[in-house]
Amino acid sequence: MSATQPASTTELKEYCLRKLGKPVIDVNLADEQMDDLIEESVHVFQEYHFDGTEVYYAKEQVAASTLTFASASTGTFAVNETITGGTSGVTATVQTVTSTTVLKFNEHKNSDGLREANTSVTFTAGETVTGTNSTATGVVASSGGVVLGNVDLKALTVDDSIIGIRDVLPIKAEKLASDDMFSVEYQFHLNELPYLLKGGGTLSNYVSSRQYISMLDDIFSKSDTRQLRFNRLTDKVYIDMDWDSSVDIGDWLVLQCYKKIDGGTYTELYNDIFLKKYTTALFKKQWGQNLLKYDGMQLPGGVTLNGRQIYDDGNTEIEKLDEEMQVRYQLPDNFYVG
Repeated sequence: MSATQPASTTELKEYCLRKLGKPVIDVNLADEQMDDLIEESVHVFQEYHFDGTEVYYAKEQVAASTLTFASASTGTFAVNETITGGTSGVTATVQTVTSTTVLKFNEHKNSDGLREANTSVTFTAGETVTGTNSTATGVVASSGGVVLGNVDLKALTVDDSIIGIRDVLPIKAEKLASDDMFSVEYQFHLNELPYLLKGGGTLSNYVSSRQYISMLDDIFSKSDTRQLRFNRLTDKVYIDMDWDSSVDIGDWLVLQCYKKIDGGTYTELYNDIFLKKYTTALFKKQWGQNLLKYDGMQLPGGVTLNGRQIYDDGNTEIEKLDEEMQVRYQLPDNFYVG
């Protein structure tokens, strides 16, 4: 792009320096400081500006948990049999036998027979695991012996670029809103739509009825009823539902989420008018802070350094831009924010 339309961090840096007076004025900033400030500015833009994110559909295939033995098992474990840890008392159901040293399992339960999503409550390293039906045995490896999958963790994994979750798409059509001819919605359409198309009804009544059905759907839906819990520090989206009956190993789950715009891919990010103003204000504040050490010092020719004024001007501009962000550019929160 042109000098006034930066398309990279380097071009944005030069643009902001020119706004502050370069090359007429020597702007006292180190490259490392400017790189940090640009990263901070982009971070603010991605967090709060409506153009800083995009709606994204993240998919993940439901995976079973993995149990790895230190050496080949004695005997062959059978699919669907229960395995038990000799020391921990943890049990699980064999899903597939990958090899003599690796098997996949689900329905992970603690020693009390309760479904457990805590990664610390699982098969322990060095203990002997025994199959109930096959009587096969294996010793859990000391490193990486147990890796819990989605069903046992009750969660999906997302990367750092995801900042908010809106919803998980419908998992199975077992609710009131289905294409089953005996469902409430099917019967509603069968009886009400011809009446509406003939002009005998009103759209407002139809809309309010659909909203009522949606509310009933949320309250009375079956095993795939779900609530989301998301914290960006864990990079996991926990879905509170009956995982055992709602999904099968190999199913795909899709999250509707908000993803940060990557400046490396979408270089127009660096030309956003707000981002340019905000980065320039950060540069000015840091420039003033660097000069505070010499505040009031008189240079040859009678010129006096005034780092305090530059610092205050930059700080004031940042405060105004923060307020402008909240008023003009920030969307209301209507999703799960980590």
